[in-house]
Amino acid sequence: MVGSGFQDRVRGALLGAAVGDALGMPVEGFSHQNVRTYYRGIKGFSDDERRHDLKAGQWTDDTQFTFALVRVLTEVGRIEEVPPRLAETYVNLIPEARRWGTTSRTAIERLAAGADWRRSGDDLEPTNGAPMRAVAPGLWWAVSGASTKEAFDHIIPVLRITHAHPIALTAGFGQAFAVSRVFGTNPDAFDRDGFWQGLVETVEWAETQLNQGTLPSGRSVTARLRLLSDHLSDIPLDLNELCDGAGFDADESWPFAVAMFARNPRLIEATLLSAINMGGDADTIGAMLGALLGACHGWAAFPDDWKYGLEERQRLLDEADAFAANLYRLAGREGAPAVQNSPMNETSVSSR
Repeated sequence: MVGSGFQDRVRGALLGAAVGDALGMPVEGFSHQNVRTYYRGIKGFSDDERRHDLKAGQWTDDTQFTFALVRVLTEVGRIEEVPPRLAETYVNLIPEARRWGTTSRTAIERLAAGADWRRSGDDLEPTNGAPMRAVAPGLWWAVSGASTKEAFDHIIPVLRITHAHPIALTAGFGQAFAVSRVFGTNPDAFDRDGFWQGLVETVEWAETQLNQGTLPSGRSVTARLRLLSDHLSDIPLDLNELCDGAGFDADESWPFAVAMFARNPRLIEATLLSAINMGGDADTIGAMLGALLGACHGWAAFPDDWKYGLEERQRLLDEADAFAANLYRLAGREGAPAVQNSPMNETSVSSR
């Protein structure tokens, strides 16, 4: 998608991820019952009243890592050149670490100790950091014209820097595919069946490439997606149950997030809050789902309270706009879309 709305969709995908992260931040790790008991349901940005480390509108490592990748991909311009630079960037983030998960921290500590980025990724647990990082690669895929094989060859090394478990990588590639297909889609003309079929086929292919198939534990991201296929109109509680509670594992939380998008892509607030209020890894579920909703609707469609209450909103907008300009050139257009940095003009986009 190029032309009218291009910049707004890039903003939507990236800052939508940050919004979802910030909304889910207070209830990260809560059960559905505890979300209801202690917060009476998340309805907007809230302080974390249990850990007392983050305030309303602040985000976690999900946004830290997403925008670290955005900056590097903008700077180097070519996704194949990203991994070594990104590994250095991750190490430089150590003093700013914010709720880093064990998998990411282990990998980045290896990098800091001198490990090669090709062997730094942790493969002990199939945690969901890989799909959380996949929004920028998904946007790159949307405009690059890359085939599935070419996208796989470029995206997997980026994700593998921190996450080497095949389940995590499969889910990460699935999220990149989902973002690439949603970007530029008219939400009123969304073809759920076509989207879901393409998603399942792509994820199954990626599992084969990663020699995953069905692991000895019997777990498979494709199997989870197929299980959800006949339930995309179910209520969120039922989808959550089918995903075993949508915890920190990539074959639970990512299929739940993408199923919640497919279930109702037309309503940003209702869809995002319904998913977050199920509990589990709520901030990452929010980030993954927020990216899909933002890629579909654009930043202008998000509620003003969420747009203006987001931590470091203007910096994130600036970085998203620089990335959009890079993508615009990649799409083969001369020049780049006009960048509107003034908060008063935040929803303006170029129609060039």
